[in-house]
Amino acid sequence: MARKIYTTNDQLLGSYLRNLLESAGYSVLTQKTRVELAQGGMDWNSELWLIRDCELAKAQQIVQQALSRESA
Repeated sequence: MARKIYTTNDQLLGSYLRNLLESAGYSVLTQKTRVELAQGGMDWNSELWLIRDCELAKAQQIVQQALSRESA
């Protein structure tokens, strides 16, 4: 069963994380969702879904490490 691992409205970051996970051997899907903004407009989020639940902990660790490097 697939499990959502990360959500972002930054399309570049979503693509980067997906490529990072796939290069580490994880099967990842991306789903785009429309989000209504408080100002009345619309935006898009990218949700990354991990295909195999058993890989969730390690994949989350990879995502957190990548996000830590990006914010440093």
